[in-house]
Amino acid sequence: MIGSNMERKGAAIVTGASGFLGKFILQGIEKNVKRVYIFDKVKPEKDLINLSEDLDVIFHELDISNEKDVQNAFNEISKDNINVNILINGAAKNPTYEEKEMQLSSKFEELDVKQFNESVSDILLGTTLVCRGFIKLHDQSEQKTEDKIILNIGSDLSVIAPDNRIYGKDSNNEPIHKPIEYSIVKHGIVGLTKYLSIYCANKGIRVNCLSPTGVYNNQDKTFLENFSETVPMGRMLQPEEIIGHISFLTSNASSFLTGQNIIVDGGRSVW
Repeated sequence: MIGSNMERKGAAIVTGASGFLGKFILQGIEKNVKRVYIFDKVKPEKDLINLSEDLDVIFHELDISNEKDVQNAFNEISKDNINVNILINGAAKNPTYEEKEMQLSSKFEELDVKQFNESVSDILLGTTLVCRGFIKLHDQSEQKTEDKIILNIGSDLSVIAPDNRIYGKDSNNEPIHKPIEYSIVKHGIVGLTKYLSIYCANKGIRVNCLSPTGVYNNQDKTFLENFSETVPMGRMLQPEEIIGHISFLTSNASSFLTGQNIIVDGGRSVW
C-alpha cells in the first residue's frame, strides 16, 4: 500500500517504461513520487497508466535520440510547475535469442552496421540527451535544495561478456550470439553514469546505475536451464525483485551513494 500524495512529492521521468520492466520500475518509485512522465515511442498499456490511484502517469510519445523531441518534452514538463526530482533511464534495445537480430546477423563477422548505429543512437545517445535535459531542467529550477536522482539501467553485460553458449543455434544450425552493440551500449551506460556522477556532484544530483541480469519472462525450458547454469544462485532474476532496488536507489535511503553500478545478478558476474 502506497502513501497518499500528501506524503509523496515531486515527479519522475522514466524512459522506456512501456517495455516489459516498466510496471516494476513504476512500482519501485510509486512511494517516492506523485507523478511519472513516461518517455517512449510506444504507448503504454492501460494497466500501466492506471497502475495506482495515487500515481499520476503522463505519457509523452517521443524518440529519445531525437534532440528536438527531447527538448520539446522537457519544455512541456517545465510548464507543469512540479519538481521533477527523479530520472530513470530504462530505454533499451535487447533482442531475444528468438528474434531476427540474433538469429540472422549476430555473428561479429556479419555485423549489421545499420542495426549497430540504430542501437547506439537510440539508447546511448538517447540516454545522454535525456540526462542533459534533466540537468538543464534542474539548473533552471528554483528548487535546488532537494536531492535529485538519475538512475540508469544497465545490465550484467555492462561488466562481463555474454556467454553465447546459452542461446543455442539458429535454423541453420549456426551458434547464436548476443549482438556486440548491446554490450557496447550497456558498457557505455556505466561510463555515462560515472562521468555524470562527478559532473553533477556539486549540483545536488546523484547518478547511479542498476544492472540486472537476465529477467524471467516465460522463456523456454532449454534456455532457462542454460542460463541458470551460469548463475551461482541457479536461476534468472524475477522481475518483482527489481522493485526494492529501484525504491532504494530513488529514495533518500541512498543519500550518499553516487557513481555506482549496482549489479543484481545472483553472483553471475563474480563466477
